[in-house]
Amino acid sequence: MQVAEKRAGLRVIFILLFSVIILLFLINTQNIEAAEAKIGLVNLTEVISYHPYTEIIIQTNSNLRAELQKRQEELNKQGKGLDETELKKLEDKFTKEWEPIKEKMLAELKSYQATRVSDVIIAIKAIGDKGKYDLIINSELKIPAGSEILSYPVALYGGEDITQDVIAEINRKYEEEQKEKDKTQ
Repeated sequence: MQVAEKRAGLRVIFILLFSVIILLFLINTQNIEAAEAKIGLVNLTEVISYHPYTEIIIQTNSNLRAELQKRQEELNKQGKGLDETELKKLEDKFTKEWEPIKEKMLAELKSYQATRVSDVIIAIKAIGDKGKYDLIINSELKIPAGSEILSYPVALYGGEDITQDVIAEINRKYEEEQKEKDKTQ
């Protein structure tokens, strides 16, 4: 438990130092005075939770677990009273049937996750370009601490919160894509 807490503390320190180094690098390489740098803060956890695909990802995960549990229960039911050889054959049959279904569901899940990450990055870049930000950083960091997950601020002072702008940009892009799909159908 203490090792995990020490690692979590070290992660926080590392990320804070990394953020400071990036900021100093930008200031030095672009000859910008710290007072003139425009810094945006975005809460990635909130942005991801509001992404249109998040519900689909949660539902797909739930479906995957439910299907696995259903198959396990069926295997247990059919496997009662069988000897070891027959049970092994039954397990192999279930595994052979389950693998393609599982792979399809995992591929779908990964596709939605990759699109969501891409959408978030594109939206942050669009807001950054529109607002002429010199640097945009995640405003908080989630650190597991025992049975809890704690939120630590990365930036303690300054910066402009652009979280809602990023969410609006993602929603705008999503609605635009939906209109395009409706036109082609």
